[in-house]
Amino acid sequence: MMNSRQIIGLNGSWSATLEDWNEPGKTISREITLPGTLDEHGLGPVPSASSEHLTRKHAYEGRARYERRVMIPEEWRDKVLFFGMERTRGTELWIDGIQAGSCNTLSTPQLYNVTGYLDPGQHVLSVVVDNASGIMSWKSIRNSHMATDHTQTNWNGILGDIELTAVEPLRIGQIRLYPQRGGEVRGKAVISKPADGTAEGRLSLSILDSAGSKLYVGGEIPFRLEAGSCDREIPFIIPASDALEYWDEFNPVQYTVHAVLEGTYREQATADELTVPLGIRTFGVAGTQFEVNGRTTFLRGKHDACVFPLTGYAPMEKESWLEVFRTAKAYGINHYRFHSWCPPRAAFEAADQSGMYLQPELPFWDPGTAFQNDEEWQYFSEETFRIIEAYGNHPSFVMFAWGNELAGSMERMEALVEKARSWDPGKLYAIGSNNFFLHAGLPGNSDYWTTFWTEGSWNVKKAGYGGKHVRGATPHPTRGFINNSPPSGRKDYREEIRGVSLPVIGHEVGQYQVYPDFREIDKYQGVLKPEHLIRFRSLSVSSGLLEQADNLHAASGRLAALCYREEIEAALRTPGMAGFQLLDLQDFPGQGGAFVGMLDAFMEPKGIITPEEWRRFCSEVVPLARLHRYVWTEGESILWQAEIANYGPEPLTDAAVIWSITGADGGQIGEGRLTADAIPQGGLWSAGECEFRIPAISKAEKWTLQLSIEGTAYNNEYSLWIYPDLLDISIPASVVVADAFDENTRRELRSGRTVLLIPPAQGSFGSGPEGTFIPDFWCFPMFKKYGPPGTLGLYCDRDHPALEAFPTAAHAQWQWWHLMRHYRAIVLDDSAADYRPIVQVIDNVARQHKLGIVFEAKVSGGKLLVCSIDLWSQMDRPEARQLLHSLLNYCSSDRFTPGAEWTEDFTESLFAAKEMSVVAGNPNADNYG
Repeated sequence: MMNSRQIIGLNGSWSATLEDWNEPGKTISREITLPGTLDEHGLGPVPSASSEHLTRKHAYEGRARYERRVMIPEEWRDKVLFFGMERTRGTELWIDGIQAGSCNTLSTPQLYNVTGYLDPGQHVLSVVVDNASGIMSWKSIRNSHMATDHTQTNWNGILGDIELTAVEPLRIGQIRLYPQRGGEVRGKAVISKPADGTAEGRLSLSILDSAGSKLYVGGEIPFRLEAGSCDREIPFIIPASDALEYWDEFNPVQYTVHAVLEGTYREQATADELTVPLGIRTFGVAGTQFEVNGRTTFLRGKHDACVFPLTGYAPMEKESWLEVFRTAKAYGINHYRFHSWCPPRAAFEAADQSGMYLQPELPFWDPGTAFQNDEEWQYFSEETFRIIEAYGNHPSFVMFAWGNELAGSMERMEALVEKARSWDPGKLYAIGSNNFFLHAGLPGNSDYWTTFWTEGSWNVKKAGYGGKHVRGATPHPTRGFINNSPPSGRKDYREEIRGVSLPVIGHEVGQYQVYPDFREIDKYQGVLKPEHLIRFRSLSVSSGLLEQADNLHAASGRLAALCYREEIEAALRTPGMAGFQLLDLQDFPGQGGAFVGMLDAFMEPKGIITPEEWRRFCSEVVPLARLHRYVWTEGESILWQAEIANYGPEPLTDAAVIWSITGADGGQIGEGRLTADAIPQGGLWSAGECEFRIPAISKAEKWTLQLSIEGTAYNNEYSLWIYPDLLDISIPASVVVADAFDENTRRELRSGRTVLLIPPAQGSFGSGPEGTFIPDFWCFPMFKKYGPPGTLGLYCDRDHPALEAFPTAAHAQWQWWHLMRHYRAIVLDDSAADYRPIVQVIDNVARQHKLGIVFEAKVSGGKLLVCSIDLWSQMDRPEARQLLHSLLNYCSSDRFTPGAEWTEDFTESLFAAKEMSVVAGNPNADNYG
């Protein structure tokens, strides 16, 4: 049959009239192209540069009128007419100077019934878009990623399809689909008509594959609507069929349901048809994990804050979202959490095709009074069902949460869960993401719990209280296992989730800062300027760090990747854990600049780690080594348990786990093989205990433990540091070891001696940042009130002879963990611009001091090597003995020839108390403790 729905597309030229931001009371009119925003057309005042987020080049906030003429054809007479805009802000619609209605949905298309306003002939359509008043003035929305300038921006305009649609008075209003376990599809069709007149007819349903072939044709379903009735809901069942495959991340097969209506309205023959997406899938809970079609899955999630720096809004085209999801899947991601916003239809369509599990949220971020205001409660309740109605048939739409870190009316949050669950039982629901986090507690009647801890109270005065975290780091530097528990491959969250009866997802896992790549500045060719990045680059020039920027970026990035890996593996090592949501694979340009991603704000790689490397530990199947530690001594036995996290599509049969240990030169040192009839799907499987005794070695070495599953591409590897047991750390006669830059030390230097300066046991030098292993959490201005050191790891001159006997990469790795926990960095800002420490501490981008913990200079005719790590209290650790050995060897060699020459006064000033640069705190931090 011919489609009875007719469309007039209205994308194109419109007249825009705005309030004049220079002369109040006057207006400005321009011809613009829609879809688009005023920012894209260069309309609006130029705001001051922001130090907290990307700066809009033009930032218009207020009422803007968009107007154009439209010709209604004669054949549309007696039709039901709708005017639709796919995405915008709060709007009013005016037709020929008469207001036809208003609408304020932000998450779904705005659809106006304009029947009676548009007779055949020419008319003037006027849309007033208001991004300043009404709901757009609510803090709960302006905080959300649907409207905040920290990410999406509070644009004014109309996006996506803009169109007029004519349909028959008797029509298919909507179709809702609920696939069932076993493959059956239950559904409801809503038949609509005007209130007057009777209607009757038949509804038929068929299922089509992506090529348009019919795989199912159902019988006709009769219906009748009496006068006075506008809608009738018709239930139906599509039986399970072997011809229909299940949809999931591994097999994202898509179908459509095609509904055809034939009948009469007011005794006139009429017809309509509607096509909606279908994926045969169920997504549910089994114990403390999720099931897709009865098969256990593990959510490897990414946080999405609507960061699209060229436009300031989310793409409305499917192909753009396909590219986004292709990138994410290349890094092993199978789940997206849309933080306090809901993406457009194109994202759901792309996720359906890609096999991505989505959790949208309401445009809602209120950490104090959520749902307590009656007007807001009413709005967000209605927005909930608008979202479900608009996107609910997409198989990728599996979860729904009310917003980010909400606190307020638990009663209303739970009531909305119950109502949504009864309306669409095919999804899982939660009262929010990390709600009521100041005092951890189960999330009411939610189907799952997204949280960063399962027990604990957030109090800045009790920074040492750890709670039960399900992520490895927090704003408190004394919380989180990665920075506060000696490194091993054994940490998991069994204890943290013990007694929790529903699935737990780690909330906003990671947040490890990376020193920025300032070349990214040139990518900002759209509506936003990276003024804060430009300011940070200027600071790097004045601090003398710009020439090192590439090295600092790479070194901090590799440490961040190491910490992300530990986060992910800890979750995978936990039986019964449901998943994690990273913050983030991608940079977040707001809140002062949180450059925490392996990808930049444009979802483009930073060159830190390849997708293939990342997928070793973030994939559907991951081999894991539950190592006791990463630092070993000759004669010891390296012990580990080999495990496989298998959340792939099926068990792995006739499997063998192969392990090998190789040296720095790639030569094999040891190997082994563990066999099994099958590695079961849907959990963590132990392949067995492994042991390798370290033979005698003559020098420190870095080894690599590799694990792989024979016959597959699944593999993983771990770095090990192996040190000699007996090591000469006696002080050579040519070297003076001192613990203070005092008169004795000066006297030795004046006499031409070589001095190695190390703080006394349990002591420290200077007043620079205290030692820490992990990169600063999120961004320094945001959480500086918790007193973090604010540093981003180390940059090591790995080829310097001082480190010759201490194998290291240019970045910090696990052999540095104890050493980094026992240093105090020395501020070297007043040294020559080209002066470089041997081991440099990377400062955060908002402060950018030149910091060192191993550095050298000629002083008063002598030679001085400073190590501000407390080595003496760690002589029981092989890595500390090895570093001391390496430094002593260097000091006693003829290669110790420092290039810099310092006076005694200058050298003394390095150890004097001094203030670090003052960095203004981000006011958003006041929401957190």
